[in-house]
Amino acid sequence: MIEFKRSELTSFAVHYVGNKGNGEEVSFSKEQFKFKEEFVKETLLNFFLTPFKTDIYYHFAKSDAIKIHDVHSFVAETFDDQKSFFENSKKIAQKLYDQSNHPKIKGGEFYVAYLRDCVVDGELCDAIGIFKSENKETYLKVYQHMDEFEIETENGININKLDKGCLIFNTEKENGYKISIVDNSHRIAEAALYWLEDFLNVKMREDNFYHTQQLLDTCKGFCEEVLSPENNVEKTDKMMMMNRSLNYFKERDKFNQTDFEQEVMIQPELVEAFKDYKTQYNSDRQLTDVEDFDISQTAVKKNAKFLKSVIKLDKNFHVYVHGRHDYIKKGFDDEKGLNFYTLYYSKEE
Repeated sequence: MIEFKRSELTSFAVHYVGNKGNGEEVSFSKEQFKFKEEFVKETLLNFFLTPFKTDIYYHFAKSDAIKIHDVHSFVAETFDDQKSFFENSKKIAQKLYDQSNHPKIKGGEFYVAYLRDCVVDGELCDAIGIFKSENKETYLKVYQHMDEFEIETENGININKLDKGCLIFNTEKENGYKISIVDNSHRIAEAALYWLEDFLNVKMREDNFYHTQQLLDTCKGFCEEVLSPENNVEKTDKMMMMNRSLNYFKERDKFNQTDFEQEVMIQPELVEAFKDYKTQYNSDRQLTDVEDFDISQTAVKKNAKFLKSVIKLDKNFHVYVHGRHDYIKKGFDDEKGLNFYTLYYSKEE
């Protein structure tokens, strides 16, 4: 949990980072930004900090910060010596510019902020914020002069939608700090990773969210790849397994491998098949096999839509299966030459 009730913005810098691959430039401010109005400062703080609400954390990937000039080393130097803030803000902007080569990456204003007294998971610490605005929107400005009105348009930044941002908290330094990420402009697949990997060089922190996420991904993969028509498994059986898996995570605070197998997989042959799949899944992705952890409901909610039990019938019908799989039967109509499902129910709502 992240709180900013006591947070104070003590240093702030604004630069412009264009797309290097498209021949655009990077522009640096001559000095730190000085706020003329407290309202503007508070508005910016709200714009930057409001999106950071979840318990999804990252950390800097391991590197030799002494030899490699990366965001990690610039942040560490700033935490150690706040007088280096402005020079390091320019170095961080340059680092982003050097990684902005994909033609679909948009240029935009780039902000670096030093924040005092943030609270992350109950711990009071300072933080460095790195933000970028990539999208502009058109706004109407209406003026009244006596009995007449004038309307003008102006392009600006929507203060209710931060495009990209990260908060690096000055805690867990030895593990690459605790970092929270926002990226609302990652829909272009081929350009999506430049913020996380090329620029920040961060990895998801191996905590309860991470372990829950990996297990949910494993369950989804098992249902799709193993419980498939190619293996003579009916779609309703696959739906039943997905429902049981999701309900297990929704209804419990802790994950236990043995309990999960007994309550979700049930049948010995399914238990063995899941164990084999999980072992191969972890090996392919170089994941550590964790059999006990606290379940993150943030991860469960984030993945629930991907585990929905939906049977799609051509382009005509979607059947949502929430339970009682014995109330749905599949058949084939020889006369019409079509498959069909029969649904049983007590009452219509």
